[in-house]
Amino acid sequence: MNSAQNKNTFPLGLMLFVLILVIYKAAMLAAGMMLDWQEFLILAGLDSFYIALLLLIAIFHGFAEPGMLRATLRLTLVLMTFFYLVDSFVILMLDEHASLFDIARYSMEPGAFLSFFNVRAYSAILLFLVSVIIVCEFTPAVKKSGTILLLVMLLTGGFCEVYTPQPLARYSMLGAVSLLEDFRSQEVVSSYSAEQIEFYAGQEREAASIPSTKPDIILLVIESLSSINSKKVSGLAGFLDGFDTLAEEGLLFRNFFANHQASEGGLIALLGGFPPIHFPTATPYMFDEFAIQPSVLAEYRQQGYFTDFLTSSDLRFIGMNRYLDGLGLDRSRGRDEIDAMKTAPRIVQNAPSDALLYDEALLTIQQLSSAQKPFLLTIATTSTHLPYTHPGEGPDTPEAVWEWSMQELAEFYRELSASGYFEHGILLITGDHRQMLPLNGTETERYGGSARARVPLLVIGKDYPRDEIDERFFQHADLLRMLGEIQQPEARLSPQPIWVERYNRKYGRIELIDSLSVFDEAGLGRHEYRLKASGNRIEWLGERPGFARRVENRIHVQRSLHQQVRSLANGQEAN
Repeated sequence: MNSAQNKNTFPLGLMLFVLILVIYKAAMLAAGMMLDWQEFLILAGLDSFYIALLLLIAIFHGFAEPGMLRATLRLTLVLMTFFYLVDSFVILMLDEHASLFDIARYSMEPGAFLSFFNVRAYSAILLFLVSVIIVCEFTPAVKKSGTILLLVMLLTGGFCEVYTPQPLARYSMLGAVSLLEDFRSQEVVSSYSAEQIEFYAGQEREAASIPSTKPDIILLVIESLSSINSKKVSGLAGFLDGFDTLAEEGLLFRNFFANHQASEGGLIALLGGFPPIHFPTATPYMFDEFAIQPSVLAEYRQQGYFTDFLTSSDLRFIGMNRYLDGLGLDRSRGRDEIDAMKTAPRIVQNAPSDALLYDEALLTIQQLSSAQKPFLLTIATTSTHLPYTHPGEGPDTPEAVWEWSMQELAEFYRELSASGYFEHGILLITGDHRQMLPLNGTETERYGGSARARVPLLVIGKDYPRDEIDERFFQHADLLRMLGEIQQPEARLSPQPIWVERYNRKYGRIELIDSLSVFDEAGLGRHEYRLKASGNRIEWLGERPGFARRVENRIHVQRSLHQQVRSLANGQEAN
């Protein structure tokens, strides 16, 4: 017995589990993006460096004698394999890497976190637990095989690092370059000087353009409403027939852009009135940082508007309540502030269905309409969030869930019309971000580099055209700020929309925190101009476009102002 325990062993089960997971992840991504077999092989090879790292630890484990070292290596291998499992399923479900930095924040709402666990996820966890106990003797044959496989993984990782296309490279778990950077101290980021802040303060943006008639405004933000799924918007077959029918009632913007790929950034752009670009002295907590910044909603309040926010999700989730409080809204309510929702069945994101949300919205609109002040009501839905879960009796498929959602939207519109709302009010309908699924070839072919930023915008009101298409470029951050200019066909709205990469902390470092992209109206948004905004510097990664100075100036004006506000909030003077 003791002799068996003292044998040098190799964690074969964990290694086989990882290889199976690699193939499964690559196959699912390739199927979702409609890739060919060669691209499938590239996806399968993307994580070779991470597998090589696991193999190296496994080989050291094989050589280690029983004791603390072997136990430590074993625990490290188990934890790294489990994180790879979590990361793989997060990518497949949300098209984003798992962020260790955000796990504590998501744990505040366990119902939303657990809603992503399906049969496949539980099966993978079970298989992982079984693999932990499967070991084999560390024989010379195992040593040789492990060493050869390690060399193959290193060579494959090097090949993929050099030749993988950029759209696929983002799915890599670990690259050699990023690994070296993780062990290197982070560069000290320079801040804007007092002179620079004063200079850019003189170039601040104009005040918000609010329609002169001061109509009541409903901003309806539909979870994951995406241009590619609307035939009327993208020209391609989709499953938003209900939205396309409703678009006949108003002015449809086919070139509308989200500024971020998550709800967090989408709300900041829409309600703040600026892209959620990180700035010097800021922490990675987006909701906390942008809560203290001057917002476009404050300008509406100054013009006499009552500002209200309504959702069916938990306002505490990832600190949304702190953001809404910072905006200075007159009122904000979520699941736990509305009696009808407190005990209602939870569907997805641990939230009641949109049907209850629309019911509460109609009651709110009736109440606000009887007041003397104009109002700006933001409604944020949840029922179309991943994983798709039908709020009624239908199947849990994208088509069925979106059909139900669009029926609820149509009923909401009919109730608004019947109440006479559109005699004095307008309805703005958009998505908080594009669907959190991998881009497929059809989508990229249609929109080029800007595909991941495309969401529709529909404007309905008596002073706006019906069943008309507007081809101008427009973005989240400018919607409320330039609302009064929509009716001026000659006005340029957002000729160069800005895309902010979603940043997180994966290995202790904050990744992509300074990465931006710009899409040009003149080029129909097909080319992605990438840049880095680090400290008080902006660096274009590749071609510097002719509009660069205008974009740079806007970014500097925003970031220097935000740095100054953050410094004042900390009781410090700007450097």
